[in-house]
Amino acid sequence: MGGEGSMAYAIKSLKQNRALLKKRKFKDIKDLLRYETENTQVNFKKVSPTELFKIKQKIRKEAKQQKRMLAFIYAISILLSIVFIFFIFWWVSS
Repeated sequence: MGGEGSMAYAIKSLKQNRALLKKRKFKDIKDLLRYETENTQVNFKKVSPTELFKIKQKIRKEAKQQKRMLAFIYAISILLSIVFIFFIFWWVSS
């Protein structure tokens, strides 16, 4: 009966994986964060309202450019698909 070797390998692989899990010291990223820094709070930089407004405008401008680029890519893709389908129908009917 075939498959004994592959099952033995699967069992061996599972044992090795369990051994690796036991070696892991931290179970969670939170534990790692607490152990390493002893501080769980994040400190953000203070920004003036005008600087914050400039950052927001920049993010909005980049988002608008990305939307335009995505719309352009979709339009080109649809156009090329239509041309390709038309070419295939023309080639098959000839």
